[in-house]
Amino acid sequence: MDKDKQPGIKIDAILLVESVFKRTPNVSLPIPLNIKFNINNTINKEKKQLVTEMKVMLNSEKDSVYAYVVYVGIFSTADDENMSLEDFAEKIAPAHIYPYIREEIHICSIKAGLPPIIIQPLNFLAKSVKKQN
Repeated sequence: MDKDKQPGIKIDAILLVESVFKRTPNVSLPIPLNIKFNINNTINKEKKQLVTEMKVMLNSEKDSVYAYVVYVGIFSTADDENMSLEDFAEKIAPAHIYPYIREEIHICSIKAGLPPIIIQPLNFLAKSVKKQN
């Protein structure tokens, strides 16, 4: 990959697949933020397409505030591809999807009459590098 060029991969769609937000009548503050996430990548080499599914769970269903959000990102290579879909899936795709999930939880918390829940950003590139070592 030429580090002076863009990856040459375009976003075809970022889709909300599932959104669940639950709260009990009595929520004690501050709201705990126990976050678990799962990322699944599917690459179709024939179509030159990557589908990244990202699932995030905030707390457990037994907690006073619970959220489960699933987004799917669909990416494809452009004519000037400068990065493999495998590398993009590992290092960059999650960073494009995660802000949508953070925003979904944030908005749902406000609609539920709670203080805004702000999920902190994650450095997926650092996670990817750590995983390789």
